[in-house]
Amino acid sequence: MRTPIAIAIACLAAVLSVDAAPANCNKSYKVVSGDNCYSIGEKFNTSASNIITLNSSINSKCTNLKVGQTVCISKSSTANKQSTVLSKTTKKSTKTTTKKTTTKKTTTKKTTTKKTTTKKTTTKSTTATPTPTKTNNPTAAPTLSYTDGLVAAVNSASDFCMFLPSSPGGKDLNNGKIDDEAISKSEKSAHAFCLKKNDNAPGARIFPPNFIKSAHFFRNTTANYIQVTGKFNPAAYSLSTKDGGGQYDNHGKGSPPLSMCFGYKYYVNLVEPDKPDYCMRCCDTYDDCHAGRSTYGCGRVVQNGNYN
Repeated sequence: MRTPIAIAIACLAAVLSVDAAPANCNKSYKVVSGDNCYSIGEKFNTSASNIITLNSSINSKCTNLKVGQTVCISKSSTANKQSTVLSKTTKKSTKTTTKKTTTKKTTTKKTTTKKTTTKKTTTKSTTATPTPTKTNNPTAAPTLSYTDGLVAAVNSASDFCMFLPSSPGGKDLNNGKIDDEAISKSEKSAHAFCLKKNDNAPGARIFPPNFIKSAHFFRNTTANYIQVTGKFNPAAYSLSTKDGGGQYDNHGKGSPPLSMCFGYKYYVNLVEPDKPDYCMRCCDTYDDCHAGRSTYGCGRVVQNGNYN
């Protein structure tokens, strides 16, 4: 027969077993009316199965929860911490090894890339050739970039440049003989020539003596274009008087490619040995330097020019 004292101790143990959470619990919750493992899990962003696992007093179906019972939500374990630290150390070691391997590969790639880049940079610096604007639209404004020998400039009647075949009479493209079509055949290989040295036309050559016979300069401040027109002496550069001429411009891919007039987006330049007329106009808009009228000659392309 159990004594009253034994019965009281048993009752107290039962109450303590219901209310007490595990000793290593670091977060707990006291059950209220209407609670179950699923509702408690939602309150603390955890699962019902996790609550059942952490609390040995709760059965597998969570049907024995009691109001006032202290439920463990999460617990800490020295053993678990040590295990976690050990696990992290192992993982970190593995990652370090992987990182070393990755670093070696990355270094190799960077070295290769750097060498390739250096070679390309050196080539561009040596040739000093800017990238042309690639477009099939003749009205698209070209980039204002300049290449030695392919820049003309117009400052006045006594200080201007335009384009001519790279050799007298176009002989370099005609087996050493004067070409009756030297101007048109040199549209892709012409070179800049100036009356005198011009800092805005690097690499340009000087016109042969007595080549320019007359020059008339004009500036349109409203439309912002400049031009020079006049007569020249074909014989001074071995150009044939049978040559009907041709047109140089920087529309599309350019004739010659990469050619520009300093300070302007567009230019059009006709040289006609059979007349013999020349005209050079530099413009900010395509309409003022229209490239689609080359067959009409200077009189049509630069209508307000003076060719006396």
